[in-house]
Amino acid sequence: MRQAAVLSRRQRKKRRRLGWKLLILGVLCLVAAVQIDARLRPLMTTAFTYQAQLHATRAINNAVLEVIDEEDLRYESIIHTQTNDVGRVTFLETDMVAMNRLKSEISNAVSDRLVRVAQEEIELPMGTLLGGNFLSGRGPEIGFRLIPAGYVVTDFYNEFQEAGINQTLHQVVITIQVPVNAMLPLYNVTTEISTSVCVAESIIVGEVPQSFTEINGDNRGLLDQVNDYAAAAG
Repeated sequence: MRQAAVLSRRQRKKRRRLGWKLLILGVLCLVAAVQIDARLRPLMTTAFTYQAQLHATRAINNAVLEVIDEEDLRYESIIHTQTNDVGRVTFLETDMVAMNRLKSEISNAVSDRLVRVAQEEIELPMGTLLGGNFLSGRGPEIGFRLIPAGYVVTDFYNEFQEAGINQTLHQVVITIQVPVNAMLPLYNVTTEISTSVCVAESIIVGEVPQSFTEINGDNRGLLDQVNDYAAAAG
């Protein structure tokens, strides 16, 4: 009986020691996991934000190009011009009905394209996500999905750029904004995608002057440079 009691006490002590060891091991594993997560999370967030923007922007641009191709969109489709007696453009007017229809079609096309992208899993090597030339393209594949996180917002603006002597490049630019989520195990990254696409452009040609003066700056006054140019030309 005494031997059985002694053995029972020893077994209980061993079980307690094993329990404490397992508890300490579990705490150490938990601390290590927290430390690893604290170091990896910023890297993973940055990497997946970049990848989400890359793939979403590509999908948006493809959707816009599809609409432009299907509609056979031209500058004259959305911009009406008025000219004078000699054919010079004197007035530009945006066809708001056509522009609003285009915005609606692009919004729907982008939404549909992002829904299709969300159904496919995007796989990237672990080394590519961690960064660095040596690790790029190496390691196990990690899959994630791009999920639209809000409505597609489209708008347009007109941009005018100098294209030569009395020539102006007029561009109609569509802007698209949409939030997306990069969904993967243990991580969820939300980012705002914003991109611009030129949907139509034309060069407006004005009257070309018979002569012009180009002045490259130096430390002298503008009037002195003009006078020197006139004297040299004379």
